[in-house]
Order: sequence, then structure tokens, then C-alpha cells
Amino acid sequence: MSTINKLEFKTGRLPLHFIILGYMLLAVGFWRIIANDWMGILYLIISVFLIFFKSGIIIDVDNKMLKKYVGIFIFRKGKWEDIKHLDSIQIVKTKESQRFNILSISRVETIDVYKLFLNLPDKKIELTTGNKDEIVGKAKKIASSLHSPVINNT
Repeated sequence: MSTINKLEFKTGRLPLHFIILGYMLLAVGFWRIIANDWMGILYLIISVFLIFFKSGIIIDVDNKMLKKYVGIFIFRKGKWEDIKHLDSIQIVKTKESQRFNILSISRVETIDVYKLFLNLPDKKIELTTGNKDEIVGKAKKIASSLHSPVINNT
């Protein structure tokens, strides 16, 4: 009996305000069902989607395949990509601007964002973004599993 060696990383969820909306719809859905209004079932279905939606990546180390997925609970939809000809794993530091507008007050904030890429001969695949320590840790784990060098461009 052989086990398949896989690495799995969550890369994101919906923004916080959608998750909060999901919890509000969950409460309204239960209240509507208690009040014998079957429209509450629709609210419950939408709330479950908003609360539990996630995205991530799965790397099949043995077969050198990559799957970027979106899913809910254990259901994951995505397409497997071949990464047998992996050259290197690259960490890139970029600057991103975020605009905040509240009433008549606005500001722009520039932050450092670290991105993790898989370099193949014909393309680059962006895996995830995050803070420096998180990205470096993921890069080291993936590199040791896939026996590939890490190029740190930070």
C-alpha cells in the first residue's frame, strides 16, 4: 500500500466583510425558518457559501503535479498542471498600493507583498502571496519536497 506525498496550502478566503455577511445571513436564515418562512433555506445556502469558501494549492510531490483549487468544505474544483520540468522556486518582493475611502477621507497605503512562483521553462506559476516569513517558510518546504532551488529576490 503506497501513500501519495502531497503538500497542501490554503491561499485565501473571501474578504472579511463577505464572511460577516455570511454570518448575518445565517442568523436571518435560522430566524426565517423558525418563523415558518421557507425563504430562510435560501439564506442558509448563501451563508454557508460565504462562510466556508476557500482557495488553495495542492502539490503532488510524487507525480510532480500542481492543482490550484477553489472549494467549499471537502469539495474542491481545479485543474491539475504538470510541473515535472520545474526549474526553480522564486520569491519576489513587490509593492502594492491600497486605497481607503471612508466618507470624504481618503488615503493610499503602500505595502510590501511577497509572492511565491514556480518557474517552468515556458511559464511562471504564481502560487501565493503573503508576508515574508510565511512565504519563505512555504518556499523552503516546497523546495525540499520537490528537490528544487529557491531564488530569493527580496
